[in-house]
Amino acid sequence: MKGIINDFNIRKQADNLGVSIWQTPGVMLMILGFTIIFIMTAVFFVSRKFISPEFLIIAESIVVIFILTIGNIIIQSMEKLARVNKMKSEFVSIVSHQLKTPLTGISWDIEFLVSKHSEGLSEKQKEIVKNIESSNALMSRMVNDLLDVARMDQNNFFTRKDEIDIITLVKKVVDKNNALTLKNKIKIDLLVDDNMPKIVGDEKRLEVVLDNFISNAIKYNKENGKVVVKVQRDNKKALISVKDNGMGIPQDEQARVFDKFYRSKEAAIKETGGTGLGLYIAKNIIERSGGKTGFHSVEGEGSEFHFSLPII
Repeated sequence: MKGIINDFNIRKQADNLGVSIWQTPGVMLMILGFTIIFIMTAVFFVSRKFISPEFLIIAESIVVIFILTIGNIIIQSMEKLARVNKMKSEFVSIVSHQLKTPLTGISWDIEFLVSKHSEGLSEKQKEIVKNIESSNALMSRMVNDLLDVARMDQNNFFTRKDEIDIITLVKKVVDKNNALTLKNKIKIDLLVDDNMPKIVGDEKRLEVVLDNFISNAIKYNKENGKVVVKVQRDNKKALISVKDNGMGIPQDEQARVFDKFYRSKEAAIKETGGTGLGLYIAKNIIERSGGKTGFHSVEGEGSEFHFSLPII
């Protein structure tokens, strides 16, 4: 029902497509529909006075020509939007590739500096190098996110079918977020089924999904909050969930949680970093791996994000 309502939200369509209201597919289709109804009604009433076959043929020909003309305008508008969208994706892909090269070079230079010349650096200089390293890692992650989204938009995003020890992978990601956990004073509880069989998926990309869910649960939590990461078997699937008792997501924003560039108002207030692409990428990775994603959230009480993948 919500999908149907959104289809008729003309202002939202215009904002999403970056066009005027009159250029949205919804408005064009409504104009075409109303025009067809008007012309057919007019032809019906006029034909009651002029019953000649010639008149009916001419009237129907006019209607057909008009429908084809309007339909052609709609098709051209949709093709234009598709071309613009393709150009945008290609532009993002090219720019992201160009940014990735110097960022990789900076990373190598920092690694060389730290490994070979760290003894000659003062504490202040070491702190500056560490900040540069953190900023470079953040930029690299943003560039990788943009590249992944561009590949998804171009249907050029592929996932592997690995046999994954999900328990080991979850523990790895939890440990990876240990510094963030300590910084935000968050407690993480890990509840796992020790007899969990291996699952099928792309291990590298699944690590991205887990990191996104767990880091979000930490960042959008309250001080001294709690995060529960649970791994359990559900018939022929493994169900992984990440639950927090943080700020939650407002009801009126929940339909857009997995949209590209979605950032909640609370995230802006709390000034947490991010591109708003993480959940969009996570959802695509899981679905392309044969699984499903979902969430439940109550504003002021917290959120629970979960996904499932087939087991072996």
